[in-house]
Amino acid sequence: MNRQLKILESADYSERIENGRSSCYIIVNNKLAEDKCMFGFVELREDFDEARGLFEKAERRARELGFSRLIGPMNYNTWMSYRWALNDFDVKYYPDCENKAYHVDFIRRLGYKELYTYRSAHVKTDNKLFPTAETIYRQKLDEGFTFKYFEGCEAYALADIIFDISKDAFSGGYLYSEISREEFREIYLSWTRLIPRLEMIVAFKDGVAAGFSMGYINPQNPADYISKTTAVRREFQHNKLYLALVYLGYKHIIGLGYSDVVYHFECEQRSTFRRFDSNTESNEKRYAVFVKELDA
Repeated sequence: MNRQLKILESADYSERIENGRSSCYIIVNNKLAEDKCMFGFVELREDFDEARGLFEKAERRARELGFSRLIGPMNYNTWMSYRWALNDFDVKYYPDCENKAYHVDFIRRLGYKELYTYRSAHVKTDNKLFPTAETIYRQKLDEGFTFKYFEGCEAYALADIIFDISKDAFSGGYLYSEISREEFREIYLSWTRLIPRLEMIVAFKDGVAAGFSMGYINPQNPADYISKTTAVRREFQHNKLYLALVYLGYKHIIGLGYSDVVYHFECEQRSTFRRFDSNTESNEKRYAVFVKELDA
């Protein structure tokens, strides 16, 4: 936890709140368009009265700072230690939320509502998107795109490329907080190093990295192959490069002997979010970031 807390050095304001043996941080990021005040890095005992006292203190402090809404759990940026799982707490993807069921029960009893929702689900690689994605991939080759596969040490070394593409692709998105290249590199390496074989597919156009797809075998359950992130630079987001990366990812996963892939931490509020029919996807695990309107 202490290593992750370093990210708060980038916040405009942060303060630790305690009640009994429970604690959290109030975090302010004035660069966000809305919901600038967050709670994060929450430690809760299974004691509702203690949790209620903690959040009363946090909400009071948020009002003193001039805010009328409090959201969380967040950790300033959107890489680790934010959102809580809502179900299937015994199912472990990687990285995953480590909260308990009572965390969700407590926060709801305290008047917090779901603001942004996420899900992880198994999707069969043999689905209706596959032939369309293959066609797009062939088109991208004709347009001069090239694609390269990286794994292990080569993939770990792509932190700067991943940073540049992610910053371009996700800035302005829900809860996006810009961090420095150095902070990103430390966060990226801190969790990817625990993956036995991190795998990346990178698309290039005229020597420039235009997009990437990141996946790996779940180190906590080798029966799962996880698709963690696919991102494309804004200038290429309207020419379906994303689908070419999806196709190559499917081909790779099938080659490894998997018949499905876990799409991990999909945001249901994003315009690109899609669901497949019940014959194609299964085992949905859901997550949420919560919000509460604060009384004056």
